[in-house]
Amino acid sequence: MENVEIVDTAAGNRLLHFEDCQSAIDQLFAESLATNGVDGFHEFLEFVVRFNNLSIYNAMLVRVQRPGSGAVASRRKWKSIGRHVKSDAIPIVILRAFGPVSFLFEQGDTEGDSLPGENENPLFAAGELSPTIYEQTCKAAAKYEVHVEETRCYGALLAGTASGINIMPETCKAICADDNSTTTVFRIKVNATHNLPTRYATLAHELGHVYCGHVGADSKGRWPGRMHLNHAQKEVEAEAVAWLVCKRNGVLTKSREYLSSLMEDIDLSPISMYAMLEAANRVESRTPPREK
Repeated sequence: MENVEIVDTAAGNRLLHFEDCQSAIDQLFAESLATNGVDGFHEFLEFVVRFNNLSIYNAMLVRVQRPGSGAVASRRKWKSIGRHVKSDAIPIVILRAFGPVSFLFEQGDTEGDSLPGENENPLFAAGELSPTIYEQTCKAAAKYEVHVEETRCYGALLAGTASGINIMPETCKAICADDNSTTTVFRIKVNATHNLPTRYATLAHELGHVYCGHVGADSKGRWPGRMHLNHAQKEVEAEAVAWLVCKRNGVLTKSREYLSSLMEDIDLSPISMYAMLEAANRVESRTPPREK
């Protein structure tokens, strides 16, 4: 009887472990589907395929800890190809055969010799940009209830994300126009491992998503919700906003090539030029909006 109880306890612990892992993975999958539609399903599977040197389970551990990872390797492996791990790098924990855990590091946390195709990454931007412009753009965004934060938890192939968050009036009355209604605030995360021009291009792109209404309507009526657009249509608008803003501020991007690839097979009729120009104007103004 005592042995049965031990077995039952062990089985219960395994189920709890399964439920914890299931919750983490499925939440990421749901967020990916909400953002990218059916493309999110393919992205999840392709991520696992890309890391075919790892077990499927370890590939998913990488996906949970560092979404957008390009290449991962041990400290010794990076050193063997002429790159070293930065002192403030955050390791990725995976399971090791016949042992507890191993530590891997993502390419964005390394420096040294160039990787094949590294300079061709369409996410990366170049040019001279004053840090003041970046800071002022973030401060102006905050006045629109857009909170910008930098994170080191994204891999080199994920530049940033934007999301809308509904806040109940009792938890955030200070920013609610009506105490009896919810308000929507927006959060943008930017990959802190990228250079300043790339972070600015990312910020402009994600602000384009917010100001074009792709993640929800503004609580004060400054833009409507336009969530009905599909992923490719939203990307066209947001990238056009980023291209305009970056081009006018001396930041060189590969937006034109990206836009050309996006517009090959999509319906452009729902695209709003007004929404894009209005969004670009908000990004570029770098001044807080005037309250009426």
